[in-house]
Amino acid sequence: MTAPDLPLHATELPSENARFITDFSSGPDLGWYVVNDNVMGGRSDGGFEQEQNRLVFKGSTNTNGGGFSSIRTKPLELDLSAYEGIRLQVRGDGRRYTWRLTTNARTRGRPIAYWADFETVDTEWATAEIPFSKFVPRFRGSELDGPELDTGQITGMGLMIYDKQDGAFEIHIAGVQAYSAEQPFSLSQYQWQNRVLVLSAATGNDKNLQELSRAIASTHEQFADRDLVLITLLDEAGSKANDRSLTTAEVAATRSNLEILPGSFALRLIGKDGSVKLAESRAVPVADVYALIDTMPMRKREMPDR
Repeated sequence: MTAPDLPLHATELPSENARFITDFSSGPDLGWYVVNDNVMGGRSDGGFEQEQNRLVFKGSTNTNGGGFSSIRTKPLELDLSAYEGIRLQVRGDGRRYTWRLTTNARTRGRPIAYWADFETVDTEWATAEIPFSKFVPRFRGSELDGPELDTGQITGMGLMIYDKQDGAFEIHIAGVQAYSAEQPFSLSQYQWQNRVLVLSAATGNDKNLQELSRAIASTHEQFADRDLVLITLLDEAGSKANDRSLTTAEVAATRSNLEILPGSFALRLIGKDGSVKLAESRAVPVADVYALIDTMPMRKREMPDR
């Protein structure tokens, strides 16, 4: 987090498989406006403000009437057909909220909307991922049999609270993205782009792992200058490739590919050509790793440019 009450800035969220939509940092942004249940004689009240690169939607719902409050964007033209769903960075109040999408779809000549609910945790920042498959077509709140959501023609978005509860609500949103499913992890994704340092251990408390992790942290500029990425493989939870969490199956496949057995420490340095340049069963001074890289022909060709 960049501050005690703010999440990682939306544009800094992992985005290799995502499309940035908004981080609420630019003036009117997407042209948000309020629609409350007073349009149908209800008594709920809600509004929003944008502050510190986030949108704050708050008010009070009253079920003696429509029982909802919402904010919506101006008309949009978004083709999200290459993505799997909407990702929100939110801090809620423990109540259930609804993300709303519109297209050119109609029922009896009238526009319909697509709703999908998501839960929030009281006062905590969290990432909510809402698959497009969860969006249900509705007209004035009533569920319809169709048509299905056309993600290639999104004409608007919105945030709504309609959880059939009375009382105050407040939700903060720091970013909106469209996300796609992550591709299965493979070491080949780094070939010709990065060198890879793989550290494998039974647990995160392994002394060799901790020694090297501290050394890498204290020399992070030298690490980055050599186009290195760090992969940590553990028998327990917590395995990562940079900031990406790895599944048990991905850990097993990576170890098998590098001939690493679980239960003990191992180090592998992989060059940009994809071949293993160093294989050790103990910690090696990180300075020695850098020195070895600097002898590589590809690294020598890179150095005059840096």
